[in-house]
Amino acid sequence: MKVTIKDIAKEADVSVTTVSRVLNNKPDVGDDTRAKILKIIDEMNYNPNSVARGLVMQKTHTIGLIIPDISNPFFPQVARAIEDKAQKLGYSVIFFNTDNHLERERKAVELFKSKQVDGLIVSLSLGNEEILKELKAANFPVVQIDRSVLSGSYPLVSIDNKDSAYQMTEYMLKKGYRKIAHISGDLNTTTARKRLEGYKKALKEYELEINDDYIIEGDYTQHSGFEAMQKLLKLENPPAAVFAANDLSAAGVYKALFAANLKIPVDIAVAGHDDIDIASLLRPELTTMRQPKYSMGERAVTVLLRMINNQAAEIKDHILKTNLIIRESV
Repeated sequence: MKVTIKDIAKEADVSVTTVSRVLNNKPDVGDDTRAKILKIIDEMNYNPNSVARGLVMQKTHTIGLIIPDISNPFFPQVARAIEDKAQKLGYSVIFFNTDNHLERERKAVELFKSKQVDGLIVSLSLGNEEILKELKAANFPVVQIDRSVLSGSYPLVSIDNKDSAYQMTEYMLKKGYRKIAHISGDLNTTTARKRLEGYKKALKEYELEINDDYIIEGDYTQHSGFEAMQKLLKLENPPAAVFAANDLSAAGVYKALFAANLKIPVDIAVAGHDDIDIASLLRPELTTMRQPKYSMGERAVTVLLRMINNQAAEIKDHILKTNLIIRESV
């Protein structure tokens, strides 16, 4: 016999209206009551007719997620948090991997609009500001995550990338290193630009000249870290330490140094950023800045659903803190 909303209400000892509010992610339901109803829904295997409900509510209860690189372990961890949080609140998530291509980002937005998703969580490249302006003009709910492309129009869930990179560079300076190189991320992204700014700020505060030879643009991949480190090793005056813009490119730095028979940190120190799982698996373990990846994903869903349900107040950024994780590579 098919389970109905009345059966759920009876089992939870609440009104049908309360169950309906939970199913449609409406406010004014206590957290304990909401959790109790969701548990009963799961136990009784209740499966509402989402198509019919969507026609009535003019919602599909789906979220579109646009991420730049699924092969970068940072983004699957964020995506997992987004999916977990969305499912708890009765939403499904569809994701699109863009490989950092502007045209693929545009296609992803158009695809999700055609699928009539209720809102988007996006991590876009600089150069696609126009997409967000069009969505804003249409009053379409969007949350930017990790990367800010259009500030002031849509909320951002991220970290202070400039300060985070500053902290790492300052830590290396305090350890006595003066010849510190930086392998940046894709400078077509705000994250890479801000981390480069943080690196430069620390050097300036320690009254050190910025050596352009020590700054090499990468693209956040292991391969780019490997190639950049090879270039740095060929310099007449190679660096004594390297700060890679993320842990994946730091892993490429390790590979290049091992190939050159150099020891970390005896011959050269290495630091990364993000604290993905590989950071503690590398030998020596990688010193890095830990991003609150799971919290970022959860926060993005919370903010987006407020927008979808017209609960959002002012548009503001949500900047989470990073932590310096000291290991063996510096």
